[in-house]
Amino acid sequence: MTSAIEWIGEQIPGGFFIYRADAGMELLYVNSAVEKMYGCESEEEFRQLTGYTFKGMVHPQDYEEVNHSIEEQTQSKDSPNRDHVEYRIIRKDGSIRWVDDYGHFAQFPGYGDVFYVFISDITEKYLAQEESYRRAGVYTSLVEQLHTAADTSLAVIRYNVTTGVIEEVAGSDPYEVDRVGESIEGAKSVRLNSLLLDGDRERFDEAFQIERLMDRFYKGAPPATFVAYCRRQSGRQCFVRFTRSVAHDPTSGDLILFGIDSEYNDEKVSEVLNEKVLVQQYDMVTYIVDNNYSVVIGDASKIGKGSIFPNRHSGIYTDYIHDQVLPAASTGVHDIQELERSLSPEMIAENLENNESYTINVTCEIDGETYYKRFTYYVIDRETRFFLLLKSDVTDVLKQEREQNEILALALKEAEHANIAKTSFLSSMSHEIRTPMNAIIGLNSIALKDNTLSEQTRGYLKKIGESAGHLLNLINDILDMSRIESGRMTLHKEEFSLTDMLEQINTMIQSQCDDKGLNFECRINEEVDDWYFGDDTKLKQVIINILSNAIKFTDAPGTVSFTVDKVATFEHQTTLRFVIRDTGIGMDEQFLPHIFDAFTQEDASRKNKYGSTGLGMAITKSIVEMMNGTIDVQSKKGEGSVFTVSVTLKNCENNKEDTKAFDFSTIKALVVDDDEIALEHACIVLEDIGVSAETASSGDEALLSIEISHAKQEPYNLVLVDWKMPERGGVDVTREIRRRYRDETKVIALTAYDSEDVMDEAISAGVDSFIPKSDFPYVIRRELERVMKTPSKTPRNDFVLEGCKILLAEDMPINAEIMKALLSIKGIETEHAENGKLALDMFCNSEQNYYDAVLMDVRMPVMDGLETAAEIRALNREDAKTVPIIALTANAFDEDVQRSLQAGMNAHLSKPVEPEQLYNTLEDLISSNR
Repeated sequence: MTSAIEWIGEQIPGGFFIYRADAGMELLYVNSAVEKMYGCESEEEFRQLTGYTFKGMVHPQDYEEVNHSIEEQTQSKDSPNRDHVEYRIIRKDGSIRWVDDYGHFAQFPGYGDVFYVFISDITEKYLAQEESYRRAGVYTSLVEQLHTAADTSLAVIRYNVTTGVIEEVAGSDPYEVDRVGESIEGAKSVRLNSLLLDGDRERFDEAFQIERLMDRFYKGAPPATFVAYCRRQSGRQCFVRFTRSVAHDPTSGDLILFGIDSEYNDEKVSEVLNEKVLVQQYDMVTYIVDNNYSVVIGDASKIGKGSIFPNRHSGIYTDYIHDQVLPAASTGVHDIQELERSLSPEMIAENLENNESYTINVTCEIDGETYYKRFTYYVIDRETRFFLLLKSDVTDVLKQEREQNEILALALKEAEHANIAKTSFLSSMSHEIRTPMNAIIGLNSIALKDNTLSEQTRGYLKKIGESAGHLLNLINDILDMSRIESGRMTLHKEEFSLTDMLEQINTMIQSQCDDKGLNFECRINEEVDDWYFGDDTKLKQVIINILSNAIKFTDAPGTVSFTVDKVATFEHQTTLRFVIRDTGIGMDEQFLPHIFDAFTQEDASRKNKYGSTGLGMAITKSIVEMMNGTIDVQSKKGEGSVFTVSVTLKNCENNKEDTKAFDFSTIKALVVDDDEIALEHACIVLEDIGVSAETASSGDEALLSIEISHAKQEPYNLVLVDWKMPERGGVDVTREIRRRYRDETKVIALTAYDSEDVMDEAISAGVDSFIPKSDFPYVIRRELERVMKTPSKTPRNDFVLEGCKILLAEDMPINAEIMKALLSIKGIETEHAENGKLALDMFCNSEQNYYDAVLMDVRMPVMDGLETAAEIRALNREDAKTVPIIALTANAFDEDVQRSLQAGMNAHLSKPVEPEQLYNTLEDLISSNR
């Protein structure tokens, strides 16, 4: 650009620039006035701000409209090659200004088509024009509001403040001076004199000062409001909401005051007083407007002792709280500063922002006695902070509540004791029944190993075993019912094959029907899928229980039918319906409502004939309800019964071939994390792939759960542990697992830290795999299959029990005989003690490491097994600390297992003892101790 153009540009009073009339819009020249207009100190700063293009000079939201306008104007026949536009710019400091732009299109020698533009800042002019439009709009809106409110208000008035007279009046109950042409001062004076409560006149006058109303107008604030109790022209006394606002008349420029007086107590106040206040016990009803109160209902002379009634019927609310309420408040119960804050107008307003009421209970010490006061606040109008306060003495009410709570607490304690007694009884009963059952099953098992038995005798023995198994089932029914009632029965959701489950059921039921001469029919709808997520064990228990009853109560040549249908599919879930129908003896309609009650039978003769605890249907219904399902029965005496079970299961897209490759339902997992949300998420992910998972929220809790599961011979084969936890982290848990149980449990480390240091630490501690938490949902299926298929790092060779010495503590001779026989099969030498005291003496008198293990019956005379185990562990000799001690008990509850472990035992075997479980436990513990 020539120096002449630059010289001329700097002489122009205002902004001037030239840019190319092409797509790039490159700037060719900008004078210093333009740079300053954009807040730039140099051309370099201006270049950085705008990119040195015309497009970069225009606010991005305005550019398209500006560019389109320029094109239209320059192509117009009226003023060709000229344009005028207004748009916003963004200065270097981020502020926004308005400019007007006068452009001219021309051909510049040496540069081609260009625009040369004169630009100036019009921000103040633009804002003044916008403010003028706003004020005119406000005035119009206020006039419309005044006319709209005229039919429903006591009075609506348009005052001309400039001339000092009333210009317009309407409403149902205006004052006598509210007439067109009357003075503003007269209307104001009559309203001040109508206010009935102390202090309202000063507050009214202050709220509606012209200067304050003008300030609200210029700031664009809403109208000012004031609520007061007053007497109207008609003589009625009521709450009135006064609304005032001002605006300039855009035509004359006069200042106009708009006033609306609207009645406020016919609906809102009456509703609150009648429905929320007067129906309750109270000694004071007060209205509060901002920080001012006035008592509406209440008489200090009728309150009697323990009064904190206001000394004045109206005044400053916070003064009343500070001078009368807080001094009476009990410092032993309340933090006085916190109580003052709770009773403050600000806290009242905050709590009533989204609620209709707010209550504070205050304990008071007055004249040496304790009183309980209740302050309840109701909202009348949030905008004006108009509230009602109900104050009541609830001393007698709270006393009754405390007495009632004490009664309930005592009843709860008695119920808890009864539940503990019931659990203890069931545990004891389990022990007493299982003890002789142990003898029956044990001797029967030993006898069946005799190859010289005749077929007839072997048949008798098998029937003895079957009968013993039936008795155990009855015991299990009772224990199941106990678990259900105490809430300890849980569902284990996992992937299962419905086809395989139904095949197992049909094989069992078909055999039973054949034996009894019944016809069995099974029909499975072809729409039913093969695979689902759910607890197949519990579902199978439900179906088999109903089918077994159908067989039991149907005589030959009757029919038992079993139908499975898909009822509905929604949101990846399917509802299945199982219908079991029989042609048996049926039930009386009067008995049907009681069929699912515990310990019920239709009649005594059936109980004697068919034999049952009366718990089967109760357990069945409880399990179905745990699955969120339904069970229904229809029956007619002499014709048969129909049971319908409906359950909803989660769909599974797996197939038989894939699952046979790896069955995730074989995994029993423990997830360890101190984050509850992470625990819940992990369990959901694991359940989705069919893994049964339990949880622990700390390292110590995890180790206790693992110890109990091992003691019950139901160990976890997988532990997923969070690496960073307070107190005992994943590294300690993993090392302790490896120390106690070697490699029989797989351990996967979970962590939010994706670093080599953490990974190295996890591997060195003995984990089998490492998964970042962020990847958990995506890689868990693949990683579990890989880890679970990987052989243990240090497989243990089979341990030979032959030659081991066992100390057996058992007070029942027949049980001792059975145990000796079982142990002798493996070549184990057994020494028997009839009670715990003898066992302790025998151990004390033995040489170091003489006994390889101790089998300890828990319930024995003289000294029980728990005490004996604790005494052995306390002995001052090395082998007492390490010798394996195994509990033998009929108690099948987790708490019994935990008590055994706390006494120092290593494992827990429930009677009747399964031989293979006994041998495996001895092999594991003795080999680990050597």
